Amino acid sequence: MVRIVSALCAVVALVLTGCSAGGPGTGTDRATAPGETVTLVLADSFPDSHPISREGARYFVRRAGELSGGRLRFDYYPSEQLGAPQDFNALTRAGLVDVAMISPGYVSSQLPLSGVADLPGMSPDACSGASALEPLLGENGILTRTDFAPDGLHPLLVGVVPGYEVFTGSGREVALPGDVGGLQLRSAGGTIDLTVSALGSTPVAMPATEMYEAISRGTVDGTVLGPLSALPYRLDEAATNVTEGAQLGSFTITYAIAEPRWAGLPPDLRAALATAGRETTRHLCAVLDQRTAAARATLAEGGVRFHRLTPDERRVWDAALAPVRGQWVEDMEALGLPGRAVLDELERSKRARTAGGP
Repeated sequence: MVRIVSALCAVVALVLTGCSAGGPGTGTDRATAPGETVTLVLADSFPDSHPISREGARYFVRRAGELSGGRLRFDYYPSEQLGAPQDFNALTRAGLVDVAMISPGYVSSQLPLSGVADLPGMSPDACSGASALEPLLGENGILTRTDFAPDGLHPLLVGVVPGYEVFTGSGREVALPGDVGGLQLRSAGGTIDLTVSALGSTPVAMPATEMYEAISRGTVDGTVLGPLSALPYRLDEAATNVTEGAQLGSFTITYAIAEPRWAGLPPDLRAALATAGRETTRHLCAVLDQRTAAARATLAEGGVRFHRLTPDERRVWDAALAPVRGQWVEDMEALGLPGRAVLDELERSKRARTAGGP
């Protein structure tokens, strides 16, 4: 509650002092005049040390500024300064934040279909995942139509943190799916919850910032996470063991703007934001793939023991995870949502990109 009150006070202060021309609380009330300089409030949950903050949000801010000739400016609030990840959907729709990180895993009830790329095996690396998702989040993409537009959001860029593995504490080694049966594992939510449950574990909802203490104290037995995200949260100090090659899924992030705010911008500024988003999607995925490999080496140097799956062990994991896609489709269809159509569209997009298509 204190954090949310502080966030709202910060946003109100921006409006009252006039620091954000056309900023929070005003973007949905009027259109931006031609030639006007616009300052947008951008918020996310990542610490400054996280690659998504440095090479995602900050890269996007810089490119949007350059492409707009300096007419787009940003007040950037990382590290949950304006709210928790679960808050950003509502804060953006309310106009209190202009652009925010919207992650389907954190708001699965609002964006249920957009977690499709987080299914096991769908995003083996950051660039294949992001490039396949991008057209689904385009102007007429199926996820834009079914998830984002009904929620009043316009996606600007997408990133995928790949290679989710099982991290455990207390010296517990995991080699096969049966080794995690009955464990409590911190989960990012959404599709990852489904995967954790399929392995016989209990997914525990918990902010990423609390993982270190929870694993250190044994409040949870571990977490399901990509090596890339383990370092900013100091899991090299809390976790003792991790699988390598289980490929339990991934974590999709988008940065989105409220549709009324987007519609109120002149065409040239919308074009600058769209181009900056596409460029950031490509830049970020290359960085994430590079940093994922480096993160594994750093974790090992820090004392985390990796269990590299043998081919036979990998087949056991694949068999255990195989039903997850079908269960996800069934769950979506039970809600009256086009789960099969979305999964098929993503698989078609993956095949097109593998074949070098548009």
